[in-house]
Amino acid sequence: MRLSPINLKILAHTLDVEGFDSSEVLRRCGIESADDLPEDGPWVPVDLFARMMEAAVESTGDPAFGLVAGKSLALMRYGALVPLVLSTSSLRQMLDDIRRFAPLSIERSEVELIEDRDAARLIVQPVVLGGVGGQFRLQMVSTSAVQMLRFAGAGNDDIHHVDFPHPPPIGHEHRYAATFGSCIRYDRRECAIGFNPALLDMRMPSHDPVAYVSARTRAEALLAAMQAGTDLAEQVRQWLLNAFPRLPTVSDTAEHLGMNERSFRRQLALLGTTHADLLQECQRLTAERLLAEGRQPLKQIAESLGFSSVASFHRAFRRWSGLTPSDWRQSKGVNARS
Repeated sequence: MRLSPINLKILAHTLDVEGFDSSEVLRRCGIESADDLPEDGPWVPVDLFARMMEAAVESTGDPAFGLVAGKSLALMRYGALVPLVLSTSSLRQMLDDIRRFAPLSIERSEVELIEDRDAARLIVQPVVLGGVGGQFRLQMVSTSAVQMLRFAGAGNDDIHHVDFPHPPPIGHEHRYAATFGSCIRYDRRECAIGFNPALLDMRMPSHDPVAYVSARTRAEALLAAMQAGTDLAEQVRQWLLNAFPRLPTVSDTAEHLGMNERSFRRQLALLGTTHADLLQECQRLTAERLLAEGRQPLKQIAESLGFSSVASFHRAFRRWSGLTPSDWRQSKGVNARS
């Protein structure tokens, strides 16, 4: 799974806003500075985000720093969702927008609304699960969810329960209570926040119809561009697959598609990919197909994919799969020429 670098940028800004040094945390993740994380840059592996959250906990020395991050003002600086949330008409509309536009920064929404006849719940499902990073993200998203309810006018009586799928956080119970109220339940099956369903359709006092329409229009345009880019990525894949053993450059591919190279790179970046990523993806998929067929020797496969030698093909395939081509064949039970 991959996600937008805006998530890492927000965390870096949170550290700075809360009085810590984000540069140290970024460097521990192999990132020189937050400037290397453009909002519309290539998407990054979720594992990198998990490492950054772990580094943030270690750097701050606070196992419950996710509670701080979930209500930090830093959350309001980046992203197309912020102006929507600030100007929305109701909590229901806010949650609908979060679900619809989540793909602008993450593969799926981490908060799901469940309505029964007399009750409503927010199910929190972080994209990072397990470990220090997963705990951080659970704290952060659940805190943000409660903040949304507060923003919609929820009082203490309107939040019926806050469930966590883990034991009480020893030494931090008072901080959880200060964030979520006294109705916390631990060791539950899932993270869920039960609340008064009447909140869903109450009019937001901060609702600004003009600002909302403007923010919604911008978000829809960004989403449309991303979805159109999905078709673009498929066009690139087909072009590259048909070009083997020639390896087209970025300029070659952009020209083939009738696009300006800079615009082409930008469209791929919005999809969280690059020309090099797609090229390697096509090489790997073709290599696995040819290896599974078992009809061609490795030298011929390497040449058909544009590799200069069997050795360079070996290195690339091992980087992709963790196995040599021969070992991969053997693991699939394929008998073939070497």
